[in-house]
Amino acid sequence: MTKRMSEPEESKPVSGRTETENLPPSRSVWKLAKAYAVLFVHGAACVALALSMVLGLDGYEAGDDSNPRHVEGKLLLRVDDITTLISIALVVIKLVVASWSTTVLWASGRYMLYRAEKPESPTRVSAMLRWNLPPWLLGMEVPGDLAGWAISFAIIASLIQAFTSPLLTGSVHRNTSFRVSNTAVTVSAVDPTAGLEGWYWYNTEGPIVARYHLRFAAGFANLAWADPSTIGTDGKSLSGNGCRHVVNNDGLPPNSVLVDAILPCIHIHGIRWYRSADEMADEDWADVVDSEHLPLVGDNPFGYSPGGTSLVYDAKDMRLRSPSADNATIPPSQMFSGTKTVALLIGRYNVTQPPCKNLINTKFGNLDGSPYYLQNRSNPWHENCYLIGKINFTAGVTKSSRARYLTPRVVEDQTRIEEVKFEPNPWIRDALWLLPDLMAMLSLMNTSQLGTFDRIDSYVSGLTRQAYLSAWDMLSHGFDERGPNYSAFPAQTRLVADVSDRRVFSWLALCALVSVTGIFVLTKVLRREDLALPEDRKREEEHRIQHEAAGSVVEACTSY
Repeated sequence: MTKRMSEPEESKPVSGRTETENLPPSRSVWKLAKAYAVLFVHGAACVALALSMVLGLDGYEAGDDSNPRHVEGKLLLRVDDITTLISIALVVIKLVVASWSTTVLWASGRYMLYRAEKPESPTRVSAMLRWNLPPWLLGMEVPGDLAGWAISFAIIASLIQAFTSPLLTGSVHRNTSFRVSNTAVTVSAVDPTAGLEGWYWYNTEGPIVARYHLRFAAGFANLAWADPSTIGTDGKSLSGNGCRHVVNNDGLPPNSVLVDAILPCIHIHGIRWYRSADEMADEDWADVVDSEHLPLVGDNPFGYSPGGTSLVYDAKDMRLRSPSADNATIPPSQMFSGTKTVALLIGRYNVTQPPCKNLINTKFGNLDGSPYYLQNRSNPWHENCYLIGKINFTAGVTKSSRARYLTPRVVEDQTRIEEVKFEPNPWIRDALWLLPDLMAMLSLMNTSQLGTFDRIDSYVSGLTRQAYLSAWDMLSHGFDERGPNYSAFPAQTRLVADVSDRRVFSWLALCALVSVTGIFVLTKVLRREDLALPEDRKREEEHRIQHEAAGSVVEACTSY
């Protein structure tokens, strides 16, 4: 059996004083002070780090690799910088915990060997020092006294602290955001490829030239509206008032700001569909359905068969092309506010009697019981069924005080549509003349993926908006050689820190567990002698022996 180590017996009082009182100041006192200091440093470091993250890091806009280190005279930290600082703080705390863990293990080992009510064997104490676990846990036993429980909690708390770093580092979530610079850059309103000479050929060459300009307009619509995440289920824009404009590619990132720019804009006030044939006039149907003046590209939109084809027109204001000197000059500025006829093709079906009945399964829902009047255009075998009505809108341009870049080539006005101030512009009337052809083309493309089921009004409104804006963009980019310069403020990408308070304070609670259990062990269980190193104990023992010898001599002399 292993013989237990024993402490030297306590000396008897000498001259009415205890051994401790007769001993000179011991280094163990400094060890005790250092132990308290380690706990204080640990607690202060944990509190400082937690508060720094909750109060300082939360909401901080960090830069990425595309941002400079200094922005407007201030240092901009990046995500890797912040991660490094947190890691350094955690390493420092881990070193402090390691120092405390060594201290409490050593002192607890001495206590369990020499002063515990039931001393432990050196083998189990050695295992405790090796595995950093209480001997009772290694032996699957339950501590028998308060001191045993206190030492167990102190050792386990120190062990747990070593594994809590992921809890803190995982408390920071990054959200992509941006910050608009205060320094403006100059951008031009004029497309470098624009040429007024093309305006003459656009006016005089008929469908041959108009056809590829129409394709340009469809391309602009695709640039502006292809992202369905920017459009709500009602067909309205989610990123502004819906007045979008394709600009030159000046390399400005999304969320940059363009100020005082001229943008095309349209406000659709409402649509009223006819409910009987008596409401329709010849100008709504008979005068245009087979008119050669309605289309500009020689392709009659009323000849299309896919459901969803829609067009806006005015039989009293169709463009009549004629070669003249005026075709080489920019038209006068105009704007529009009023109503035009709108037609929507529900679909193409087999001929029925009466016409356009049993329209149950259409892309717009069940229209069999619809109160709207359905106009048919048929041959002996098939019929196209249309809704006819009036659309009320205001179209023009606006001087946008603030437009946001959705992409490097698309901006959108941020003014509430009800507060937009419309102004006339040379390209508005020609943009409206393009609506029948362009709306028919966009309805087939359905670039923006406008919803149709039970959304007749929002579908037609969205299609009209996209067609007008892209038609104006095509005319402006193609023929407008003169225009102002605008000021744009670039957006800078930021990664905003979102700190989880729950995780941070959970980590802080585990840190506090180390301090609380440590203070309890130092004040209620351990003594300063337990913290002394072997060489300190040896030095104190030699001093005690010398002190006892001196006391014996004094006692002998006194007796003599």
